Amino acid sequence: MEEEGAVGESEEEEEGAVVDVGVSDSEEELEVLQQPNLIQKLADVVRLRNLDGTATSWLEANWMFFSWAFALFGFGALAARFHSHGPHWFGWLAVAMYCLHQSEEHAYDVRGWRYAFVPAMNQGTGSTLFGAACNGGDVNCPLDPKLTLWVNTVAIWGGFGGCMIAATIDADRFLFASTLNWGTAVVNGFGGHLLQVVLSGSYNPGSVQSAVMVPLGLYIIFHSQRPKLCLVYGLVFHILAFGVGINLVLRAGFPETPTTIAMNLLASLVLPLAISALYARHPPSHYSDMKLVKKVSKQWKEDLTVLG
Repeated sequence: MEEEGAVGESEEEEEGAVVDVGVSDSEEELEVLQQPNLIQKLADVVRLRNLDGTATSWLEANWMFFSWAFALFGFGALAARFHSHGPHWFGWLAVAMYCLHQSEEHAYDVRGWRYAFVPAMNQGTGSTLFGAACNGGDVNCPLDPKLTLWVNTVAIWGGFGGCMIAATIDADRFLFASTLNWGTAVVNGFGGHLLQVVLSGSYNPGSVQSAVMVPLGLYIIFHSQRPKLCLVYGLVFHILAFGVGINLVLRAGFPETPTTIAMNLLASLVLPLAISALYARHPPSHYSDMKLVKKVSKQWKEDLTVLG
């Protein structure tokens, strides 16, 4: 009887045990972790602190709502100019679409979960790719709020937006960079979200928006002069910004903020502008074949005249 009682107590202890997810033992974090549905609570833990132990700032916790506002403003402005849409229009569409993508990933996903992508990434693909560098299996590794802030704001607000500003100033040299941005969006949406849904059989934060963004991006890319280059660039962007950048921080000990900013500026702004200047000095002639684009060359001149 004593042995049976001991076994029963052991089973009860196992059922009530708290899973060790490698976070600090602060009262706030332990309180969250002891709640039911542990996985759903990981986002609350992640948003409390960064991997280096610093508290999460207001901007690190709320930048994604600016993306949501940018997306709404962007779609409104694009809708107002739909009658005269051209390559610049599709370039700015990439910015608005990706800002909407960030909203589903990091604000509230379709389930109503707050900041759901980061813990999902860290517990899934992130642990597979960077598990050796994330000593102890911390839920804030490889992505923490600080790194997530700089990756998204620098790459999309600064990179995508900067490419479009450059394309507005000098369309002949830099307009192709707007199509390269779609390469980044397609690779991220497919590899980071839709493929994960297929492999896991469950929802991935950002996948609903990706189901629209990926086919739209492919349509735009394959009506450009160099679709393969766009997709290769999208892959290279992720290798530089995530693969190299995160390993420099986690393995080589580089400072997180300046390293993340530098790698994302290189991957999202410097590189696409350089590629565009080298390989697409003239407007892509294949844009004239798109059903939604009419009299593109004339529209470019009109846009530049108005902006000038």
